[in-house]
Amino acid sequence: MELYIVRHGQSMANAGIPMADAPLTELGHRQAELLGQELRDVPLDCIYGSTLCRAAQTAGDIAKRQCRPIEVQIVPELVEAKTPQDFAGNERLLRGVYEHVRLDRLQMLPFESDADRAKHVLDTYVFRPAYEEGFDSEHTDHEGNVIRAREKRILIASHGVFIAYLLSALVHFPFDENMVVGLNNTGVSRFQLYTCNGVRRVRFEAFNETRHLPKDALSG
Repeated sequence: MELYIVRHGQSMANAGIPMADAPLTELGHRQAELLGQELRDVPLDCIYGSTLCRAAQTAGDIAKRQCRPIEVQIVPELVEAKTPQDFAGNERLLRGVYEHVRLDRLQMLPFESDADRAKHVLDTYVFRPAYEEGFDSEHTDHEGNVIRAREKRILIASHGVFIAYLLSALVHFPFDENMVVGLNNTGVSRFQLYTCNGVRRVRFEAFNETRHLPKDALSG
């Protein structure tokens, strides 16, 4: 299974205009549209975005450029680290980001920490479909290992610090909020998830890819 984790496009707050639940700037929409164009021929099966407007808009802009209709599912647990537990997204804004939006909840479930929340997101939206819902392909590699995988592609649009928690849980490196993990707006981190002789494996293929962005569209 292929996993794409994307930081949202440039928001008004990123551009120095403090706002609660800041939406994307014109540049932020452009960045997301360029990534959508880059992924146009990658048939995504699931796109998830948070209840914060900037990530939902990013997910919607990417979805609009897929070659076939695809649903954007809004997942409250994808909000930025330190977001108050009682935060509720703006339903009108969220439903307006894209034609096909699935919005089941506006508030996240309670968690002891952002790290626990990240583990929940991975267990529910990544590991379950990757490892627990059967496999579409099987082959034996040159060393005799049996490789099984799902033919599925998932994209998650989220936020810088929370993405660092997701990366930490995926590849088992220690992370805390005092560390800085530099991600550009719409930077893409890519993973392959599969089993090797029945053992779950995660292959880290790329970190913070920005090849879809010309130099004048880069921001952090």
